[in-house]
Amino acid sequence: MSSKRISVIIAAYNVENFIQQAIQSAVDQSPPFHEIIVVNDCSTDETPRLIEEMAQNQTNIRMITCPENCGLGAVRNLGTENASGDYIAYLDGDDLFTPEAHALMQQAIATDPDLAILNHSRLYVDGRAVPNTMTNALSAGVHTTPKEKIALFENLNVAWNKLYKREFLQRTGLTFPVGKYEDIAWNYLALMYADTVATSPEVIVLYRQRDGSILRTQNDTHFEIFDRWDELFEALRVDPVLWKTYADSLKLRRFRSLMHVLDSQRLPDVSKPQFAERIRQVCKPTENFSRPEVARSDLALGYRGGYYLRHILRAKSLLRIRLGVRQAPAFARRVLEAVNLQLYRHVFLRLPIDRNLVVYESYWGKKIACNPYAIFKHLQNTAGGDYRHVWVVQPGKDLRETEGHAEHVRQNSLRYFYHLARAGYLINNANFPDFLVKRQGSIHVQTKHGTPLKYMGLDILTKDPKAFEDPMAFARRCLRWDYVISSNPYSSRVWRLGFPYNYKMIETGYPRNDRLVAQRDVNQAEFRKKLGLPSDKRVVLYAPTFRPEYPRVEAAGQPNKEQIVTAIMKGLDEDCVLAIRDHYFLSASSAWAKDPRIVDLSAHDSTNDVLLATDLLITDYSSIMFDFAVLKRPIVVLGYDKALYEQARGMYFDISEEHPGVYCDDLDQLTEALRRRTYESTVARKSLDAFHEKFCPWEDGNASVRVCDVVFNNAG
Repeated sequence: MSSKRISVIIAAYNVENFIQQAIQSAVDQSPPFHEIIVVNDCSTDETPRLIEEMAQNQTNIRMITCPENCGLGAVRNLGTENASGDYIAYLDGDDLFTPEAHALMQQAIATDPDLAILNHSRLYVDGRAVPNTMTNALSAGVHTTPKEKIALFENLNVAWNKLYKREFLQRTGLTFPVGKYEDIAWNYLALMYADTVATSPEVIVLYRQRDGSILRTQNDTHFEIFDRWDELFEALRVDPVLWKTYADSLKLRRFRSLMHVLDSQRLPDVSKPQFAERIRQVCKPTENFSRPEVARSDLALGYRGGYYLRHILRAKSLLRIRLGVRQAPAFARRVLEAVNLQLYRHVFLRLPIDRNLVVYESYWGKKIACNPYAIFKHLQNTAGGDYRHVWVVQPGKDLRETEGHAEHVRQNSLRYFYHLARAGYLINNANFPDFLVKRQGSIHVQTKHGTPLKYMGLDILTKDPKAFEDPMAFARRCLRWDYVISSNPYSSRVWRLGFPYNYKMIETGYPRNDRLVAQRDVNQAEFRKKLGLPSDKRVVLYAPTFRPEYPRVEAAGQPNKEQIVTAIMKGLDEDCVLAIRDHYFLSASSAWAKDPRIVDLSAHDSTNDVLLATDLLITDYSSIMFDFAVLKRPIVVLGYDKALYEQARGMYFDISEEHPGVYCDDLDQLTEALRRRTYESTVARKSLDAFHEKFCPWEDGNASVRVCDVVFNNAG
């Protein structure tokens, strides 16, 4: 195998949700890359900080910051100037290397070619990796003739699927142009100038397909593609041999490239006729092409007004496409019979956005609670009548303390669809239904509702590839988010990996925990009175997580819920009362159901009320432990089925090692820990302090202020 030194240049501009994963994919290679140069193009988000975090413990990573925002071409040129390897590879800040990329690169350059082309797969928002459709053009070999190089033109012409010998770049003086579509002149000239081109069908890059990338923005800057093609043809004209050899094939490539932009969603509709006219002037389709090189409808662009003529010629095929789309399965289609939904789509979405209207939903409309409720209360206290507040609730749910301060709408009611369509702000700790349209100018805040111990988002698919009924629907829901709230640095990393989309992270702590901070030292008697708990007893809360269905054989022998509660009661002193926050526990047949020392608080709306009344928490893998840690009160973790749970759901860290106090493997250990009160020991306190330091560093009681400053006052 080759042992050439490879320099990796990663271009980074406002890719805070992707950059660490991109860098990590380069770091994880074995053997390691010679160097990883990350060029920050004056990002305005958290990208620079996240790059620095990655570089702290890696000797082969360095960050270069551009003096001013200069675009992808100039970024790559700057990285190339600072590279010292024998070969140079490029990676965009939102893409990934495959695990064996470096080893595959070394194999591809074993013959010391000027240029090596390897393969890629497209990584879609639902986690699917789809192989390159032109893989057949990349059979392993070394190519030297013009005919062989022209055949390679058919493959995706980008910089990041190739390796460039640094001496070759210096000899030819190749640099990236400035502006969009910088890869055009660079790649074709590199292919034509190279004496030897090695190819390999092995996949080294996962090419992320996402809205928000440079080429998926919709505006008139895409007219710059004409400049890039002009630059390429100017370079050919100064070399008669290159012109004679390659010009004709590149004219067809240019036409197809421009037609692709015309038919994409990159251009505003109003600009497409002008773009088509430029194609006519530059490409002269009727003079240079014929059937079957190009479609008859595409040849129509050779005439003035050809854009509209092409539409007429394509009408029949477009009709077939539209009919197919209308028949495609989607969640929203299942409710087309609902009149309210029809009004939403065809009437309400045409109404202007009310920029003072805030629509909230928590837990799919099951409660009025959590982070959305904390944001609502803060706005009520600080913004007075500046906003109209609307809460979405399921039929039959209590409306709690919002009465008189907010309007309440039932899901699927006429008012529900009306307010969703007109809202200037949409705030949810889960997700709104698939049919919701993210309107331009509206702000969508995903507040989240816990700190993730178990796998979340796309990471779930690594455990269960069929976990999502419709992965693309999941991705579309996430693509609506403008902001995601993070409770700690650890969560920020998890959200970015599990939800790799285009939102901006608000790293503030959870608004719902402000109350825990503010009232942590308040006398517990008032909370206990509200909950019907005795004021002269210690309150122990048992709050387990939801469990997936385990295989019957593996689940055999696991303790049931009644056995768990019985074990807890055996360990508690008479001065304790046990509160249970799980509506499945108390049943008339339970031996302890009528025990006066056991209270069911599952139906109480406010988790904070319960936590503030609690002296000791017993849980398993529930994120409630992260909230309770804000109070710095003792926690016992019961992990009797940890291996099964981890196998089914996955865990980001080992809770048996990094627990917030005491960890118990089984019910006997739990009972003994409660009897001996080991959760009050010095060792347990140190574990809780370390847990608090890692997972609660931003919980200072002002998260709501910071969130609202970013979302409503444009401070972020």
